[in-house]
Amino acid sequence: MSSFSLWAAAAVTLTIGLASTAYLWSYRRHRTEVSTGIAGLAKMRWREFARLIVEALRERGFEAESVEESLARGTQAELRLLRAGKPWLLSCKLGDADYKVSAATVAELADAVRFNGAAGGLLVTTGRFDGHSERVADGLDLYSGETLWELVEPLLPASTRHEVIAAAQKRSIQTIVAAWAGAIVLGLIVGFVVPHLIPHAAPAALPATETAAARDGGDVVPVPADAPPAAVMPPEGPAPADDAAADDQASDVQPAVAARPAAAAPAVSGASANPAADRAFVIRAIAGLNGVERALWSTPSNLLIYRLTDAGKQDIDNICQVLDRYPELRSSRVQLQPPPGSTTRVRFFQCRAY
Repeated sequence: MSSFSLWAAAAVTLTIGLASTAYLWSYRRHRTEVSTGIAGLAKMRWREFARLIVEALRERGFEAESVEESLARGTQAELRLLRAGKPWLLSCKLGDADYKVSAATVAELADAVRFNGAAGGLLVTTGRFDGHSERVADGLDLYSGETLWELVEPLLPASTRHEVIAAAQKRSIQTIVAAWAGAIVLGLIVGFVVPHLIPHAAPAALPATETAAARDGGDVVPVPADAPPAAVMPPEGPAPADDAAADDQASDVQPAVAARPAAAAPAVSGASANPAADRAFVIRAIAGLNGVERALWSTPSNLLIYRLTDAGKQDIDNICQVLDRYPELRSSRVQLQPPPGSTTRVRFFQCRAY
């Protein structure tokens, strides 16, 4: 398996990169323009900033009432405006992005509006309001961030607006490049990790006899590489006298096969000149019988059988039918291991005497 997944790396890189680009350019870029423009406003003197706000409010129906006199009172005084013949109070607060107008300051302007009988008040800041400001802003209009930028942007010189837009685009492009770099790095990491998460192909299963023997600590009976899995060469000696004798010989193993319809034992064709192969076929046949969990040769002459159920007479007969097919093995000692939790003792027997 390859140690690097190109498709996974490309998928992660493109997904994160394109999503970041769409977000940063379509949504975040406008917010960058606003923050850049507000940062420029925060560098103005208070008198210049107040004049700009008063001029911007003219477009919304406000008229200044002796602006010079109001400005002369200082940065803590409220500017007096008229709208539809009714007085309004305006308060301007300069500060950088970290500057926060407290709820107490907002409440003071609201009290001044009520004390002077004004129709309303406006509080404008280049900073931001705290979370409780809106609760106490009774009869006040609050301007900060995007609302402030929308108020003053039309009055700014074209060159200033272009500078703000260019600076915002530059910052956005830098952020997008950084996002793509991060997406590439993350894609490479995923490309190396994914192949290790995909399971390798399972190795070829060992024969049931070898697996059971290795698990239980018994002797493993090897199966020769040249031995066919389902049939072996017939033993040396005279061939059956006729077809009827062959049919009789084949019928001996039929009960063992029919004893377990759901998972029949593999057919046993008879003894061969290879005792190791004979033992292997005995284990395969017995492991396929009803109620048998597994079987193995603990010694060349001792057959160990683990049961799933207690063995009855029919089960013993089926085991003996398999062993009878092999003259050299039919007298082997059989050890029946009872199922877990059973009170039955271990049972030993021989199908044939020596």
